[in-house]
Amino acid sequence: MADDKDQPIIIKKKKGGGHGHHGGAWKIAYADFVTAMMAFFLVLWIVGLDVKTRNGLAEYFANPGAFKIDYRSSPYIMKTDGRPPVMNDKVEQASRAEANIDVAEAEALAGRIRSAASADSNIRSARSGFDVKIKQDGLAVEFSENAKGALFIPGTAELKPEGRQLLQAVVPTLLSSKRGLSVRAFAAKRPTGERYGAWEISTDRANSVRRALSNAGMPPDRLVKVESSGDRVPKLPDDLGNVVNDRIILHIPFETE
Repeated sequence: MADDKDQPIIIKKKKGGGHGHHGGAWKIAYADFVTAMMAFFLVLWIVGLDVKTRNGLAEYFANPGAFKIDYRSSPYIMKTDGRPPVMNDKVEQASRAEANIDVAEAEALAGRIRSAASADSNIRSARSGFDVKIKQDGLAVEFSENAKGALFIPGTAELKPEGRQLLQAVVPTLLSSKRGLSVRAFAAKRPTGERYGAWEISTDRANSVRRALSNAGMPPDRLVKVESSGDRVPKLPDDLGNVVNDRIILHIPFETE
């Protein structure tokens, strides 16, 4: 008994650890808030874009597989080989309306240009690659080449007589629109090392068309721009060497004030 009285009595006390753990619910709420703010500012950014860029962005998310990433120059938000994003009919019609394109005037002029080009049966060969399209930013009168040459003698910047006559045939109708005109020349890909390459031939052909238009009565002040794109904007991107990529486009802007 004496031994039991001599043993010390030990009392253990647990100290409180402060406030208990409340879990990670606040992290989920904060993540939702940050996501909502990001979406909000993304909407503000899209609203501030110009019409052409918004349409390209919408078409990208509608059909992302149609856009091939490339590092060549392109005015669009997605890299698309320098070509405008492909749009279906509904998207393109909405784009024209939103961009204030005078569709009625453009369609009327397109019809008159087609009639003028088809009036002379002697220039049928030059019309093989002829087309008139209403684009988002205006009217495009396109002259594509073929293996035998439509506008030009193959491999040169010299206009064939039929090609010169075709340009002369459409000039009076182009003048009736009272709008400016741009000449754009494109070329198929040439073999590496060829001295007369895509840039040279497209530049020379653009100037040949400019001179032909001037000789046919086009006033100098109506020509807004003459430009060459070499082989950078092919019509057939999967067949860069195809002669169809050799083409001239007369562009007439149709944006209303």
